[in-house]
Amino acid sequence: MKICICIDDTDDLTKETSTGKIADLIATRLEELGGRLEQGITRHQLLLHEDIAYTSHNSSMCMMIDMGLTNRSLEEIQAAAEEILKANAARSADPGLCICQLDQLKDPEKLIAYGKRAQEEVLSKEEAYRLAEELGSVILQEYGGTGIGVIGALAGVGLRLSGCDGTFRGSKGSEYAGQSYSTAQWKTMMGIQQVVDFEGRTLEDMQQISVEKQLKLALLDFKKTLIAKKQDGQYIACRKKDLYLGDRRLSSWTTDCSSFQLDNDMGECCGDYENACYNCLFRRWTADGFQCVKKQEAGRQADGE
Repeated sequence: MKICICIDDTDDLTKETSTGKIADLIATRLEELGGRLEQGITRHQLLLHEDIAYTSHNSSMCMMIDMGLTNRSLEEIQAAAEEILKANAARSADPGLCICQLDQLKDPEKLIAYGKRAQEEVLSKEEAYRLAEELGSVILQEYGGTGIGVIGALAGVGLRLSGCDGTFRGSKGSEYAGQSYSTAQWKTMMGIQQVVDFEGRTLEDMQQISVEKQLKLALLDFKKTLIAKKQDGQYIACRKKDLYLGDRRLSSWTTDCSSFQLDNDMGECCGDYENACYNCLFRRWTADGFQCVKKQEAGRQADGE
């Protein structure tokens, strides 16, 4: 039995935990039950909009698990995931969990379309539940708060099933910083399935690619993919900063702000250990860039006075 699991909206601004960290715990637990994590955990970016309540990124975390011949029931898998989510989600969060048994899914294309809509439209919780019931073999459950995390959880499964969305959790390759290897060597060393450039062209196995500090892998064509950018006639492995649209809008947010606090989940940072707004615990991504939660709080207090 192969399943797809996605969680969303499990953290709060304290970041004592994060959706990514909870996803790691769920994956580890299911591996202990005999499952096999396929490729890795993927992060899927959803719509940034003022009518959507989210902590900082509005992204969900998804994984595919092959339970093989373990004879674990869907109910047992759900119970294991629920136990971890309930124990680790922030009290003020609005967690959602989606578990999809892939061989029983009635209309995967409809679920994929829903995931893509969640990147462009403000969707309702009621629609998410209606679709989950219609699709069959989809468990969709909320665990407190408003429960709006079910929207992102269901959407994340759809985006993962599309095979062409999201980045893999965690930055890799820091041990190779400053070094250059061929495409074929990168594939062998890091389990990468394909290497492409920003235009989507496949790079030949002999092509040399260097790493500056670390690299970020994406899910493209159902494959774990390294994307390389050409700079000064050489190919360099892309980092999170190169792939995240918000950061490409404003790339020089280095600051000596007294409120700066590094996000305690480095998987949520853009890869550089610098005092920059895109790495700050108090940044909240928006469609136009970011908002500073600290400045918003100060403004509200001033208005109240």
